[in-house]
Amino acid sequence: MRADAQNIDELFRAREIDMASAPAPLDWEALFGRSGPGAIEIGTGNGYFLAQEAARLPEFNFIGIEREPKFYYKMAKRCARAGLDNVCTVRGEAREFLERWLPPHSLDRLYCYFSDPWPKRRHRERRVFGPALPVLLERVLAPGGELWFKTDADFYFNLAVTVFRRRGGWRFIEIGRVPLAEPSPSEVPSNYERKAREAGTVVWGFKAVVER
Repeated sequence: MRADAQNIDELFRAREIDMASAPAPLDWEALFGRSGPGAIEIGTGNGYFLAQEAARLPEFNFIGIEREPKFYYKMAKRCARAGLDNVCTVRGEAREFLERWLPPHSLDRLYCYFSDPWPKRRHRERRVFGPALPVLLERVLAPGGELWFKTDADFYFNLAVTVFRRRGGWRFIEIGRVPLAEPSPSEVPSNYERKAREAGTVVWGFKAVVER
């Protein structure tokens, strides 16, 4: 059992991108040893969604970003146990990683599910979704690249939609309250979403395509 735990630790360390020492900008093909569409999840939590989505889409190269150590290690070890060669992990701030490590137009999809909405006005600078995000995503997303967003905070949903509509150059392909029925087989719910649905909580979300 100890050997297995050691192997898992070695596997996730081998797939970890160290923001203190990794060269920038990131070379996706060198990192994964192959070409393919690139996807990032911001705020992976315990990694349930990331592991399921990476297994569902083996042709994609995934990077999971989580800043909280206890969740990061759960996520990284979950992906290592699943033997997911198409997943690398980052412990740190998502905005910094997107700004410094991603080459222009190298990302095909960004997932942001149930990030902390920071509801207090004095904490608004900590929110992932603000006026600067569309500009940043326009730089890193490839033409036709997608943003997938979900939250259980209606004010945060409205704020996120407003930010992208005011910016312009984005086309919403799905938008609104997500029904409490189970997601379609082609979509994996996050662990947080599963719990929200079980509790009868309203889930809001959208998918948007960059057209700039």
